[in-house]
Amino acid sequence: MISEGGRLVDKKPLKGYLPERICRVICSLALVFLLSFLVSSLFFYLLTAALSPLLTSLIRYGAPAEPADAGGRIAFMFLTRGPLPLAPLWEKFFQGHEGRYAVYVHASQPNFTFPSNFSPVFVDRQIPGGKVEWGRMSVVAAERRLLAYAVTDKRNEYFVLVSESCIPLWSFDYVYNYIASTHISFVEAHTDPFDEAFGRYLPDIHMPAIRRKDFLKGSQWFVLQRRHAELVVQDTEHYLVHSKSCQWRAQHSKYCCSDEHYLQILLALKDPAGISRFPVTLADWSQWRFHPETYYSHNMTDALFKTIKSTKHFIQYRYYWKKFKNRYSYIEHPKKPQPAPTVENGFCAVEGTVRNCFLFARKFHVSSLPYLLKNSQHVLGF
Repeated sequence: MISEGGRLVDKKPLKGYLPERICRVICSLALVFLLSFLVSSLFFYLLTAALSPLLTSLIRYGAPAEPADAGGRIAFMFLTRGPLPLAPLWEKFFQGHEGRYAVYVHASQPNFTFPSNFSPVFVDRQIPGGKVEWGRMSVVAAERRLLAYAVTDKRNEYFVLVSESCIPLWSFDYVYNYIASTHISFVEAHTDPFDEAFGRYLPDIHMPAIRRKDFLKGSQWFVLQRRHAELVVQDTEHYLVHSKSCQWRAQHSKYCCSDEHYLQILLALKDPAGISRFPVTLADWSQWRFHPETYYSHNMTDALFKTIKSTKHFIQYRYYWKKFKNRYSYIEHPKKPQPAPTVENGFCAVEGTVRNCFLFARKFHVSSLPYLLKNSQHVLGF
């Protein structure tokens, strides 16, 4: 007991309590540790989730030695499982146009490489890949990885994404002139007629970056101008939003299919007048399945290609899912098919000029290759 101003004051600390100075030190250290942990965690997340494609793009890759045309090159980016069974047709397509194209291959099969005696168009054109799962965010990650490598080479002005089952429908000159004669990118993007059934739009996750009316859908196969390719590679906001959406859906054993939404929404929001809204890669969805129909050898006829190549009218068929006995199946919308609302009068029009819709087509089985090679001149023009 100590006397202070005539009062007796007990200066002994209460039993079981730490001195005030020690408490302050402990609290300060805990706060510093917590803040350091939060900052480092946020930095690591942003770096790994959004910036990894940019970091890998620092490596110059896949550039042929030949000088490029003054008009710039087309970067053909092959997103494949592994082998390229239609490589002989693509080799014929590229023949004589060295310096006007570059090839990049992303194979999802672990440790896959082309044998040394494979087509020289594709050997040594692989970029470091990673596992790609259908319907998952890894598809978008692979697309961005391809773009990240391709945009590093300043000679590349146009960027085409194709698969191992894609074929060109026209000669190289026709494809080049079709793409280079306009300033728009060819990206399909339209209102998703059945996203409510899939539950792909998640307001708690997509907002405020993506509003309900801006949630679009389209084919993953695209043709981009350089400014749009760079925009996709540099994006972080939308990539993180879609990654979070995919993580939530994966936890509930659902597919997110962000390859049908991410790039389409991003470009439609950033440059709405700069994309076509219709695709230039044909796929047969007439059976309304998860995957388009495959063309086999018995499907190969001159009439088939005449019909495909003369198409100038793109129809966006409206359809939806009907629940029946706890199963989902496609049925036709009761209304008549409506022209895609973003295509001029339903036609494939670019800057006011109606064009043939398709430059490429999928899915072609390897059994179709003999017919394609034998008849490529009069059917495909090369």
